[in-house]
Amino acid sequence: MRFYARIFWTCIFILSLSACNGEPPVSDDRYKSSDQLFKIIDDNVATEQSLDKLLDIDHSRLAAEVEAHMPPAKVLIFGNIELEAELLRKNRLAGIDLPLRILAYESTPNGPSKLIYNSYDYLASRYGMNSSGATRTLFEKSMSLALNGVDPADVAFFDQDQMQPDGIITLDSPFNFEETNRRVLEAINAAGDTVVFAEIDFQTRLTDIGVDIRPTRLILFGAPGPGGKAMRNAPTLGLDAFCQKFLIWEDDQGVVHLSFNDLLSVAERQQVGNSIPLRVIEFRLNKSFSNALSE
Repeated sequence: MRFYARIFWTCIFILSLSACNGEPPVSDDRYKSSDQLFKIIDDNVATEQSLDKLLDIDHSRLAAEVEAHMPPAKVLIFGNIELEAELLRKNRLAGIDLPLRILAYESTPNGPSKLIYNSYDYLASRYGMNSSGATRTLFEKSMSLALNGVDPADVAFFDQDQMQPDGIITLDSPFNFEETNRRVLEAINAAGDTVVFAEIDFQTRLTDIGVDIRPTRLILFGAPGPGGKAMRNAPTLGLDAFCQKFLIWEDDQGVVHLSFNDLLSVAERQQVGNSIPLRVIEFRLNKSFSNALSE
Protein backbone atom coordinates (compact mmCIF):
# COMPACT_ATOMS: atom_id res chain seq x y z
CA MET A 1 0.00 0.00 0.00
CA ARG A 2 2.87 2.39 0.78
CA PHE A 3 4.26 1.73 -2.70
CA TYR A 4 0.97 2.74 -4.33
CA ALA A 5 0.70 5.78 -2.10
CA ARG A 6 4.15 6.92 -3.26
CA ILE A 7 3.08 6.49 -6.88
CA PHE A 8 -0.06 8.51 -6.21
CA TRP A 9 1.70 11.44 -4.57
CA THR A 10 4.43 11.39 -7.21
CA CYS A 11 1.71 11.74 -9.84
CA ILE A 12 0.14 14.59 -7.87
CA PHE A 13 3.51 16.38 -7.80
CA ILE A 14 4.03 15.93 -11.54
CA LEU A 15 0.46 17.03 -12.17
CA SER A 16 0.97 20.22 -10.15
CA LEU A 17 4.08 21.02 -12.18
CA SER A 18 2.35 20.37 -15.48
CA ALA A 19 -0.42 22.82 -14.51
CA CYS A 20 2.11 25.63 -14.94
CA ASN A 21 2.57 24.71 -18.59
CA GLY A 22 -1.08 24.29 -19.55
CA GLU A 23 -3.22 26.10 -22.07
CA PRO A 24 -3.62 29.89 -21.81
CA PRO A 25 -7.11 31.22 -21.06
CA VAL A 26 -9.62 30.55 -23.82
CA SER A 27 -10.69 33.67 -25.70
CA ASP A 28 -14.39 34.48 -26.14
CA ASP A 29 -14.02 33.99 -29.90
CA ARG A 30 -13.07 30.34 -29.44
CA TYR A 31 -16.39 29.65 -27.69
CA LYS A 32 -18.61 31.05 -30.43
CA SER A 33 -18.66 28.00 -32.70
CA SER A 34 -19.29 25.40 -29.98
CA ASP A 35 -21.84 27.65 -28.26
CA GLN A 36 -23.78 27.99 -31.51
CA LEU A 37 -23.90 24.24 -32.05
CA PHE A 38 -24.85 23.66 -28.43
CA LYS A 39 -27.72 26.15 -28.68
CA ILE A 40 -29.24 24.22 -31.59
CA ILE A 41 -29.44 20.94 -29.68
CA ASP A 42 -30.42 22.68 -26.45
CA ASP A 43 -33.35 24.40 -28.20
CA ASN A 44 -34.39 21.15 -29.87
CA VAL A 45 -34.50 19.24 -26.59
CA ALA A 46 -36.40 22.09 -24.89
CA THR A 47 -39.16 22.06 -27.51
CA GLU A 48 -39.46 18.31 -28.16
CA GLN A 49 -42.12 16.71 -25.99
CA SER A 50 -40.53 13.24 -25.91
CA LEU A 51 -37.21 14.60 -24.61
CA ASP A 52 -36.43 16.25 -21.29
CA LYS A 53 -33.32 18.25 -20.49
CA LEU A 54 -31.73 17.27 -17.19
CA LEU A 55 -28.65 19.49 -17.13
CA ASP A 56 -25.69 20.81 -19.08
CA ILE A 57 -22.07 21.01 -17.96
CA ASP A 58 -19.67 23.54 -19.45
CA HIS A 59 -16.37 21.74 -18.83
CA SER A 60 -14.18 24.48 -20.24
CA ARG A 61 -15.67 27.42 -18.38
CA LEU A 62 -15.81 25.47 -15.12
CA ALA A 63 -12.15 24.52 -15.51
CA ALA A 64 -11.25 28.14 -16.27
CA GLU A 65 -12.67 29.17 -12.89
CA VAL A 66 -9.87 27.16 -11.22
CA GLU A 67 -7.18 28.10 -13.76
CA ALA A 68 -7.21 24.66 -15.43
CA HIS A 69 -7.75 26.00 -18.94
CA MET A 70 -8.92 23.60 -21.65
CA PRO A 71 -10.54 23.90 -25.10
CA PRO A 72 -14.29 24.57 -25.38
CA ALA A 73 -16.37 21.52 -24.44
CA LYS A 74 -19.96 21.54 -23.20
CA VAL A 75 -22.17 18.50 -22.75
CA LEU A 76 -25.96 18.37 -22.89
CA ILE A 77 -27.56 15.62 -20.80
CA PHE A 78 -31.16 14.81 -21.69
CA GLY A 79 -33.60 11.96 -21.31
CA ASN A 80 -36.19 9.94 -23.15
CA ILE A 81 -38.04 7.99 -20.45
CA GLU A 82 -39.32 5.30 -22.83
CA LEU A 83 -35.78 4.63 -24.07
CA GLU A 84 -34.42 4.56 -20.51
CA ALA A 85 -37.05 1.99 -19.59
CA GLU A 86 -36.15 -0.26 -22.51
CA LEU A 87 -32.40 -0.11 -21.84
CA LEU A 88 -32.56 -0.47 -18.05
CA ARG A 89 -34.93 -3.43 -18.21
CA LYS A 90 -32.40 -5.18 -20.43
CA ASN A 91 -29.30 -4.27 -18.43
CA ARG A 92 -29.21 -1.97 -15.41
CA LEU A 93 -25.55 -1.17 -16.01
CA ALA A 94 -26.71 0.78 -19.06
CA GLY A 95 -27.56 3.51 -16.56
CA ILE A 96 -23.89 4.50 -16.72
CA ASP A 97 -24.51 5.71 -20.28
CA LEU A 98 -27.88 7.24 -19.51
CA PRO A 99 -29.41 9.73 -19.84
CA LEU A 100 -28.41 10.58 -23.39
CA ARG A 101 -25.54 12.96 -23.98
CA ILE A 102 -24.23 15.12 -26.83
CA LEU A 103 -20.96 17.04 -26.55
CA ALA A 104 -20.17 20.29 -28.36
CA TYR A 105 -16.40 20.72 -28.50
CA GLU A 106 -13.52 22.35 -30.35
CA SER A 107 -12.31 19.57 -32.65
CA THR A 108 -8.82 21.00 -33.28
CA PRO A 109 -6.92 23.75 -31.42
CA ASN A 110 -8.43 27.09 -32.49
CA GLY A 111 -10.29 25.17 -35.19
CA PRO A 112 -13.91 24.28 -35.98
CA SER A 113 -16.32 22.83 -33.44
CA LYS A 114 -18.20 19.56 -33.72
CA LEU A 115 -20.94 17.63 -31.99
CA ILE A 116 -20.29 14.05 -30.92
CA TYR A 117 -22.29 11.32 -29.19
CA ASN A 118 -22.18 7.58 -28.62
CA SER A 119 -24.05 5.54 -31.21
CA TYR A 120 -26.50 2.75 -30.50
CA ASP A 121 -23.86 0.26 -31.70
CA TYR A 122 -21.70 1.42 -28.80
CA LEU A 123 -24.50 0.69 -26.31
CA ALA A 124 -25.33 -2.64 -27.92
CA SER A 125 -21.73 -3.85 -27.75
CA ARG A 126 -21.16 -2.65 -24.20
CA TYR A 127 -24.34 -4.01 -22.67
CA GLY A 128 -24.97 -7.13 -24.74
CA MET A 129 -28.06 -5.93 -26.62
CA ASN A 130 -29.43 -6.68 -30.06
CA SER A 131 -27.98 -4.42 -32.72
CA SER A 132 -31.39 -3.89 -34.31
CA GLY A 133 -35.00 -3.62 -33.27
CA ALA A 134 -37.38 -1.21 -31.58
CA THR A 135 -34.86 0.00 -29.00
CA ARG A 136 -32.42 1.05 -31.70
CA THR A 137 -35.20 2.82 -33.56
CA LEU A 138 -36.20 4.73 -30.42
CA PHE A 139 -32.57 5.69 -29.72
CA GLU A 140 -31.94 6.93 -33.24
CA LYS A 141 -35.21 8.88 -33.28
CA SER A 142 -34.23 10.61 -30.03
CA MET A 143 -30.84 11.61 -31.40
CA SER A 144 -32.35 12.73 -34.69
CA LEU A 145 -34.77 15.02 -32.84
CA ALA A 146 -31.96 16.51 -30.76
CA LEU A 147 -29.80 17.07 -33.85
CA ASN A 148 -32.55 18.56 -36.01
CA GLY A 149 -31.17 21.40 -38.10
CA VAL A 150 -27.52 20.52 -37.50
CA ASP A 151 -25.36 20.30 -40.62
CA PRO A 152 -24.19 16.64 -40.90
CA ALA A 153 -20.68 17.99 -41.50
CA ASP A 154 -20.75 19.35 -37.94
CA VAL A 155 -21.23 15.89 -36.40
CA ALA A 156 -18.15 13.81 -35.59
CA PHE A 157 -17.93 10.10 -34.87
CA PHE A 158 -15.46 7.96 -32.96
CA ASP A 159 -13.31 5.62 -35.06
CA GLN A 160 -14.00 2.83 -32.57
CA ASP A 161 -17.72 2.23 -32.11
CA GLN A 162 -17.40 -0.74 -29.76
CA MET A 163 -16.88 -0.87 -26.01
CA GLN A 164 -16.34 -4.03 -24.02
CA PRO A 165 -18.08 -4.68 -20.69
CA ASP A 166 -14.72 -4.76 -18.89
CA GLY A 167 -14.61 -0.98 -19.24
CA ILE A 168 -16.86 -0.84 -16.16
CA ILE A 169 -15.62 -1.16 -12.57
CA THR A 170 -18.14 -2.58 -10.07
CA LEU A 171 -17.72 -2.58 -6.30
CA ASP A 172 -20.05 -4.59 -4.05
CA SER A 173 -21.44 -2.78 -1.04
CA PRO A 174 -22.07 -4.45 2.34
CA PHE A 175 -24.67 -1.74 3.07
CA ASN A 176 -28.25 -1.19 1.98
CA PHE A 177 -29.08 1.08 -0.92
CA GLU A 178 -29.63 4.34 0.97
CA GLU A 179 -26.61 3.87 3.23
CA THR A 180 -24.46 3.14 0.18
CA ASN A 181 -25.76 6.29 -1.48
CA ARG A 182 -25.02 8.33 1.66
CA ARG A 183 -21.47 6.98 1.95
CA VAL A 184 -20.71 7.62 -1.71
CA LEU A 185 -21.94 11.21 -1.50
CA GLU A 186 -19.97 11.72 1.71
CA ALA A 187 -16.80 10.49 0.00
CA ILE A 188 -17.40 12.77 -3.00
CA ASN A 189 -17.93 15.83 -0.82
CA ALA A 190 -14.93 14.99 1.36
CA ALA A 191 -12.61 15.43 -1.62
CA GLY A 192 -13.01 19.20 -1.31
CA ASP A 193 -12.55 20.03 -5.01
CA THR A 194 -15.57 18.13 -6.33
CA VAL A 195 -19.02 19.25 -7.42
CA VAL A 196 -22.15 17.07 -7.40
CA PHE A 197 -24.01 18.15 -10.52
CA ALA A 198 -27.09 15.96 -10.16
CA GLU A 199 -28.60 12.76 -8.81
CA ILE A 200 -30.90 10.92 -11.21
CA ASP A 201 -33.24 8.39 -9.63
CA PHE A 202 -34.12 6.04 -12.47
CA GLN A 203 -36.51 4.03 -10.30
CA THR A 204 -38.60 7.13 -9.61
CA ARG A 205 -38.40 8.34 -13.22
CA LEU A 206 -39.68 5.05 -14.57
CA THR A 207 -42.39 4.69 -11.92
CA ASP A 208 -43.94 7.82 -13.44
CA ILE A 209 -44.65 5.84 -16.63
CA GLY A 210 -45.69 2.64 -14.85
CA VAL A 211 -42.38 0.76 -15.17
CA ASP A 212 -41.00 -0.93 -12.06
CA ILE A 213 -37.28 -1.55 -11.58
CA ARG A 214 -35.22 -2.14 -8.45
CA PRO A 215 -33.47 0.89 -6.86
CA THR A 216 -31.14 2.48 -9.42
CA ARG A 217 -29.58 5.91 -8.99
CA LEU A 218 -26.95 7.83 -10.94
CA ILE A 219 -24.70 10.42 -9.31
CA LEU A 220 -23.08 12.93 -11.67
CA PHE A 221 -20.08 14.71 -10.22
CA GLY A 222 -16.62 16.00 -11.05
CA ALA A 223 -13.61 18.04 -10.01
CA PRO A 224 -13.17 20.88 -12.53
CA GLY A 225 -9.44 21.27 -11.84
CA PRO A 226 -8.24 17.69 -12.35
CA GLY A 227 -10.90 17.11 -15.00
CA GLY A 228 -9.83 20.18 -16.96
CA LYS A 229 -6.21 19.00 -16.94
CA ALA A 230 -7.24 15.53 -18.14
CA MET A 231 -9.37 17.02 -20.96
CA ARG A 232 -6.80 19.62 -22.00
CA ASN A 233 -5.60 17.55 -24.96
CA ALA A 234 -8.66 15.30 -25.17
CA PRO A 235 -11.90 17.34 -24.92
CA THR A 236 -14.03 14.42 -26.16
CA LEU A 237 -13.50 12.85 -22.72
CA GLY A 238 -16.14 15.39 -21.70
CA LEU A 239 -18.70 13.02 -23.20
CA ASP A 240 -17.88 9.80 -21.32
CA ALA A 241 -15.22 10.25 -18.67
CA PHE A 242 -16.35 13.65 -17.37
CA CYS A 243 -18.44 14.43 -15.60
CA GLN A 244 -17.92 11.23 -13.67
CA LYS A 245 -20.89 8.91 -13.28
CA PHE A 246 -21.52 6.60 -10.35
CA LEU A 247 -24.38 4.12 -10.71
CA ILE A 248 -25.72 2.71 -7.45
CA TRP A 249 -28.03 -0.24 -8.06
CA GLU A 250 -29.62 -3.14 -6.24
CA ASP A 251 -29.70 -6.55 -7.93
CA ASP A 252 -32.48 -9.15 -7.79
CA GLN A 253 -30.90 -10.73 -4.70
CA GLY A 254 -30.94 -7.42 -2.83
CA VAL A 255 -27.16 -6.88 -3.09
CA VAL A 256 -26.15 -3.26 -3.71
CA HIS A 257 -23.40 -2.35 -6.17
CA LEU A 258 -21.48 0.76 -7.19
CA SER A 259 -20.49 0.81 -10.87
CA PHE A 260 -18.50 3.41 -12.79
CA ASN A 261 -16.41 3.83 -15.92
CA ASP A 262 -12.81 2.68 -16.07
CA LEU A 263 -11.48 6.02 -17.30
CA LEU A 264 -8.41 4.49 -18.93
CA SER A 265 -10.63 2.16 -20.98
CA VAL A 266 -12.72 5.13 -22.08
CA ALA A 267 -9.58 6.98 -23.17
CA GLU A 268 -8.32 3.92 -25.05
CA ARG A 269 -11.61 3.53 -26.87
CA GLN A 270 -11.53 7.21 -27.87
CA GLN A 271 -7.86 6.82 -28.89
CA VAL A 272 -6.83 9.93 -26.94
CA GLY A 273 -4.10 8.40 -24.76
CA ASN A 274 -3.84 7.80 -21.03
CA SER A 275 -2.50 11.01 -19.50
CA ILE A 276 -1.01 11.38 -16.04
CA PRO A 277 -4.02 13.48 -14.86
CA LEU A 278 -6.37 10.71 -15.98
CA ARG A 279 -4.34 8.06 -14.15
CA VAL A 280 -4.31 10.16 -10.97
CA ILE A 281 -8.11 10.53 -11.10
CA GLU A 282 -8.53 6.79 -11.70
CA PHE A 283 -6.34 5.97 -8.70
CA ARG A 284 -8.26 8.45 -6.56
CA LEU A 285 -11.64 7.01 -7.55
CA ASN A 286 -10.74 3.40 -6.80
CA LYS A 287 -9.04 4.19 -3.50
CA SER A 288 -11.62 6.63 -2.14
CA PHE A 289 -14.72 4.64 -2.94
CA SER A 290 -13.33 1.24 -2.01
CA ASN A 291 -12.72 2.78 1.42
CA ALA A 292 -16.19 4.31 1.50
CA LEU A 293 -17.79 0.89 1.04
CA SER A 294 -15.61 -0.90 3.61
CA GLU A 295 -17.25 -1.95 6.85
